[in-house]
Amino acid sequence: MNEIKKRSINPLALVLGLSAVLFGFFLIFSFVYFFAKGGDSWKESDKQSMFNEKGEFVAVIELKGVIMDSKKILKNLKEAAEDKDIKAVVLRLNSPGGAVSPSQEIYEAVKVFPKPLVVSMGSVAASGAFYVASGAKKVYANAGTLTGSIGVIMEFMNLKKLYDWAKVERYSIKTGKFKDSGAEYRELREDEKEYFQALVMDTLEQFKDAVSKGRKMTPEEVTAVADGRVFTGVQAKKLKLIDEIGTLDDAVKYIAAEAKIKGKVRIAYPSKKSKGIQDLIFGSGKDDEDGFEEEQSFVDRLVSKVADRMTGIHSNIGEIRPAGLYWIWNGAR
Repeated sequence: MNEIKKRSINPLALVLGLSAVLFGFFLIFSFVYFFAKGGDSWKESDKQSMFNEKGEFVAVIELKGVIMDSKKILKNLKEAAEDKDIKAVVLRLNSPGGAVSPSQEIYEAVKVFPKPLVVSMGSVAASGAFYVASGAKKVYANAGTLTGSIGVIMEFMNLKKLYDWAKVERYSIKTGKFKDSGAEYRELREDEKEYFQALVMDTLEQFKDAVSKGRKMTPEEVTAVADGRVFTGVQAKKLKLIDEIGTLDDAVKYIAAEAKIKGKVRIAYPSKKSKGIQDLIFGSGKDDEDGFEEEQSFVDRLVSKVADRMTGIHSNIGEIRPAGLYWIWNGAR
C-alpha cells in the first residue's frame, strides 16, 4: 500500500496569507466608510449648496468650536460678499470663545460686512464668540443660549515639584528677566504676576470697548457685566447683550426681509471640498479650505487610537491649546 505524504503548510505563509486577507477587508471597509457617508446634509434636502445654483440666497456661515484661527470664516465671508446670488448672511455661532487675535479679526470683518448680516447664537456663544457677535447690527439667541463671559484669561502650569521628584532640572539662558515668564519649570515672580495682570487688563479694556460700541452700551453698563459671568439668552436680552430671542429660522426670516428677498427663502451653506482616497488615508497635506473643521486623516486617527490603548491616556488634539491670551468661558471645558 502506497503511503500518501501529507504536505504541511508553512506557518509563515499562513500568517502572511491571513494578514493579506484581513488587510483587504480593512481597505474595503475604510473605502465604504468614507464614501458611503459622503454628501453634505444640505445637498440631501431642499437647501442648495453655496455657489452651485442661481437665485437669491441667505448664506448660513457657521463658527463652531474654540476659535483658534480666523482664515476659514474670513474666506467664507469674503466669498459670500462677492457672490451676487448671496443677498444676506446669518453667522451661526456655537463656540465657547478662543484666542484674542482671530476673534478680533472676525469681529472687524462682521462689522464692515457689505451685505445684510445677522448673528444667530446656538448652544453657547461666549467670550471670543460674543466678541464676534458684538460686530453685528442685530443678534439673535435662544432662551437657553449661554452667552456673555466678557473677560480674558491666561493659564500657566507649574511643574517644578514634578521635575524635582523626577530629578530633572530645567533652566534657560535669556536676554531679559521677562523672556522666560510663564515657564512651567518655576513659579511666577511677583513682578511677573503684575506684568501678566496688566496685559490681561489691557486686553479686557479692548474687549469692553468693542462691546460698548457694538452693543451701544455705556462703559458702565459693560463693566457691570464684564466679570466673566455667562448669561442665558433671556438674561442677556435684559442686559442688552443680545437683541432678540429666536431660533436660527427666525434669524433667517429676519435677514431675508432686510435683504428684500421675495418668495420662499432659500438657504445656502459653504460647499465642502471633496477629498480623494489618498487625502482620506494619508491626509491632504494642506488646510481644508472650504470646510469648517480640521479633519484628521485615517492613519492619524488609527495611530491616535493605538497610542490611547497603549498609554491609557486619551489624546484629543482639539483640546490642546498653545500658551496665550484667551477669551474662553471656563465652564465650556
